[in-house]
Amino acid sequence: MMGLLLGSLDLFYPLLIASILTFVYALISRSWFWMLLSAILLYPDAWYFSGYPTFFWVNFIPVIQVIIAIIFFMKTRKQNKKEC
Repeated sequence: MMGLLLGSLDLFYPLLIASILTFVYALISRSWFWMLLSAILLYPDAWYFSGYPTFFWVNFIPVIQVIIAIIFFMKTRKQNKKEC
């Protein structure tokens, strides 16, 4: 599946660029949805790079983004409870 996404369909750079753009937008707007979307878009590229011995740690970058998304979600949840 990942070989199809990155090899045959040539989606390596489009996924990487889309992930960077959604990551920046998520940080600016502090949106958990966009941060989670950024992690999902980055996963195929991270999975590809984790196959190299020197870059085994790259597979954890989407996990960091998911943790940030959870933090953003908890903050929005607290803000919504304060308004009620």
